[in-house]
Amino acid sequence: MLLLLLFSGELIYSLVQTAQTAQPVAAQTVPATQHPPSSPTGNGPGTVTPAATPDLQASAGTTSSITVLNHESAPPLQLSGSQYIIYEQSDGLYLVSATGDYAQVIPTQGFISDNAAPPILMPSGQLLYSGDGIWMTNVFGGTPTQIAPLDAGQVITSMALSSDGKMLAWSTEPANGNGMLVIHAGPLTSPTIVYQQSALNCPCFRIFSFMNGTSAQADNTLLLTDDRGSHQAVQNGLWSLDISVTPAVLQPILAGDPAQGPLALTPFGNTLLYSSDEGTVPDPTDSSVPPDVAALSYANSLSITTLNGSPAAIGTTQIVLPEQDNLSNGAQYHWVTTPVFSPDTHTLAYVEFSSDQQEPYDRHSAIYTVQVSGSGAQLRVGKPQLLATTTSQLVELGPWYNNHTLTFYADGALYALDTQSGSLTVFAQPSSYARIVAVVGFAGT
Repeated sequence: MLLLLLFSGELIYSLVQTAQTAQPVAAQTVPATQHPPSSPTGNGPGTVTPAATPDLQASAGTTSSITVLNHESAPPLQLSGSQYIIYEQSDGLYLVSATGDYAQVIPTQGFISDNAAPPILMPSGQLLYSGDGIWMTNVFGGTPTQIAPLDAGQVITSMALSSDGKMLAWSTEPANGNGMLVIHAGPLTSPTIVYQQSALNCPCFRIFSFMNGTSAQADNTLLLTDDRGSHQAVQNGLWSLDISVTPAVLQPILAGDPAQGPLALTPFGNTLLYSSDEGTVPDPTDSSVPPDVAALSYANSLSITTLNGSPAAIGTTQIVLPEQDNLSNGAQYHWVTTPVFSPDTHTLAYVEFSSDQQEPYDRHSAIYTVQVSGSGAQLRVGKPQLLATTTSQLVELGPWYNNHTLTFYADGALYALDTQSGSLTVFAQPSSYARIVAVVGFAGT
């Protein structure tokens, strides 16, 4: 009981109170320049040197809404001028420099913003995105190419790429719920239908991930989850689908009832973060959280295990956060959003938030990290460590900038935070909600 109270009401409340007393630091705005780097890495032939987009706002600085514990006096973070960040808004995809002095629109014909099927940066440096089909584009300019069309009346509900970049998979469902759920998978140039069923017959499968690794099993095994008929990013339960045989073989891994489901898979590995208990949170009535984000279900617990064998099965599980049950005050519940493993898989970061009991149901967030080592029977998981608190009403983590630097969104600004030094910077201020997609680098300037 003491542990539950620690992670729920008392700790979150005290952290928010601490953050509210922080002294303001003015953010610095730097206009976009006309001098982007000229040699991007990993983008292959046909790279187009972009022209900057002057009307996009890029910035670099710090802000008072974030308090990094024990590092309140850390100097502003200095990021590399050779790194760029891709982010998504409702109207398109954007590229900004990590130093905050350059921004441009990425060409994305047919793009439709969808948190259930976010864009994917390929190992080649190309960007996959969904909308009125599956598309591929060069981040730095050029003409998008449609890989696969979308039939009328259908919506894309998930998209995944194998870790070696050779295999693509996506799922579609009828927009009105009446028709067939279809999973497509295969090489980029020749995907086929590998599974289909009535959309009225749940579990309604969508793709969570490929099995990670470079083996043939990894490229031919999909991990599926159940969206329960929702077109939002809902994920319950976990199944494996072997697409190397016809018909594809479906095997259960993680039961979806009670409401549990997968959250994240380590890069190039099969350490799985999942929740054994998920729930809904009141929608903020002050529009501080976009409707498609507010409609999600959130994890109320965190567990880590390793997927082993063929077909895959979960191994020994270690609990990171225990479930909370039957608390008398809804504001005492902790919820987890946007957990991400570092590229070296040694650190897990996540946002933990609580929601006020009464309107406007404001959210109060903090960022935590957990140290992870080993795998399988040797998997070791540390205790969650509080990294930062914030007065922002919506906080979401993006991908790691490197093994010790996080990117995240907080109330209209995009940040990078060094988890070792505590140094922080704002690298863009899109003003409205934005989802960070990927970090991409250049060989030179």
